[in-house]
Amino acid sequence: MQSGTGKTQFGGLSGGGFWEFIGVMDWEGDMVSSAKVVVIGGGIAGCSTLYHLTQEGMTDAVLIERDELTSGTTWHSAAQVTNFGMNQTMVGLKSHSIALYKELSEDADYPINYHHADGGIRLANTEAQMDGYRHFASMARGMGVEFEVIDAAECARRHPLLVTDGLLGGLWDALDGDIDPAQLCQVLARRARKAGATVLRHRPVTGLTQRKDHSWIVHTEAGDIDAEIVVNAGGYRCNEIGAMMGVSLPVASMEHQYFLTEPIKAIEDAGHRMPLIRCPISDYYSRQEKNGLLIGFYEQGCKTWGLDGIDPNFTNALSPDDPERVIETFEGAMARMPAIGEVGIHTIVNGPITYTIDGAPLVGPIPGKRNAFCITGLRAGLGEGGGHGWLLAQMIAHGEAVYDTWCIDPRRFTAHANVELTALKAIEDYQNEFRFHFPHEHRPAGRPAKTTPLTPVMAAEGAEFAVVNGWERVDYIRPSADFQETHGFWFNEAFDVVASEVAAVQNAVGLAEINGFNRFEITGANRQSFLDRMICARVPANPGKVGLGYLLNHHGMVKAEATVAHVDETRTWYGSAAASEFHDMDWRVQH
Repeated sequence: MQSGTGKTQFGGLSGGGFWEFIGVMDWEGDMVSSAKVVVIGGGIAGCSTLYHLTQEGMTDAVLIERDELTSGTTWHSAAQVTNFGMNQTMVGLKSHSIALYKELSEDADYPINYHHADGGIRLANTEAQMDGYRHFASMARGMGVEFEVIDAAECARRHPLLVTDGLLGGLWDALDGDIDPAQLCQVLARRARKAGATVLRHRPVTGLTQRKDHSWIVHTEAGDIDAEIVVNAGGYRCNEIGAMMGVSLPVASMEHQYFLTEPIKAIEDAGHRMPLIRCPISDYYSRQEKNGLLIGFYEQGCKTWGLDGIDPNFTNALSPDDPERVIETFEGAMARMPAIGEVGIHTIVNGPITYTIDGAPLVGPIPGKRNAFCITGLRAGLGEGGGHGWLLAQMIAHGEAVYDTWCIDPRRFTAHANVELTALKAIEDYQNEFRFHFPHEHRPAGRPAKTTPLTPVMAAEGAEFAVVNGWERVDYIRPSADFQETHGFWFNEAFDVVASEVAAVQNAVGLAEINGFNRFEITGANRQSFLDRMICARVPANPGKVGLGYLLNHHGMVKAEATVAHVDETRTWYGSAAASEFHDMDWRVQH
């Protein structure tokens, strides 16, 4: 392997044959002039979306890639595939990915390398982390996924390279594994093409023009394509594509390094593959690669990538090796797995991966645009990509997906989500990659983003703030200057404080600032019938009247809650929750 800023010829992990595999499938294809859906980007996000669109019956679809498939981040991915997710939606899309990848790997015509039953352990050295694992195991059970909470001795029994000093236990995922990223994308693209979709390589997109009817012209170096719908699956170049649309997406890239070791005798002698390890104690992960280990690092002294622009020629490429940056993290990995220190390192991979403000991807409608979707910010792209493409294809084809997709909806961030905030939160999330959020935990990076004139007044009174769509909102008032809340899954010090505030409001009086709520003014002669068409309740008709209403989709399911105030004969106010600002605006504009 040659690393650096130039092109990299990498043989592929997990025994793949990246360039050989692509050579078998020479898909230049004929240039098309129109399509219902154009997907821009040929990594896991784009290939999964294209494949799943065909599964939903939308075969008039084209994928455009500026270079080779997987030439962005996908090709150098560590490609780990786990069931673990922070909520049921994420668990569901990951379990879909696992089932899909297993089925693909068993295709007799084009099998792919997928180790899907090695198992994996997320380690813990505190009782609070163990409580969290019990919580996640219970939550995942509701999605048909079985995790197992195990003690330190069992961790060592299942992974003989581990030492248990300071270890309490871990969370076991029996279906944890890894997959060959290039083979996976090639097979998804092949199946999509077989179903009737088109794959165009070496077709850089040069511009996007939206017509008055909300359809698009996709300008490429080889000609224009008329499209009803455009999907931004551009990976770390997603904001280059976004700029062509006139939008900015809250996605930032981080440099991420992993090492490949020489063969380790204990692995050769084990007689079974080593489980994957994810360690919040020392900020590393490891998995077996041939008879050695792949070890990746989430160092505290991390580094953003590409914020000042990306070289147009950065394709199938890596950043220069920077092992000094991860020495402390590497030492922690060696302390937990001493066998690492007994062998050499034969390869260093340092490439960009994308993050959003909260670590979850952006999958769904692009705010403020019609017929425009994105699937980007997939920091765990290979592990989740099958599911993300599945949900996005459903949104495009049917207007909704089978799961609640709010946790990945691009409209969950609003105008405060600028480049600076995105970078600060990306750094914070990278530094805490394996440390899940506890209930009521609001991390400090990028705060405060949105305040009111009362924010410093409340702070002087000892307010503890939570964050809602960037707004600093009072959670409770600390009873003393030295009061501290311990985050965890049990009732803590804040419980009695909040109870006393509730009692005060119940028995006397209280005053609260509820900031950030949206107020949209709707005018026009047809505003009453406009609202009545969407709201499943009686819309206030007389001036001065206020009512609560629910907006439904075409399935009769609730999409939004609104407080509607009929101010006078010419104006109606529409009020809704702070988090739903972009979503509710899009919903009304579309209707």
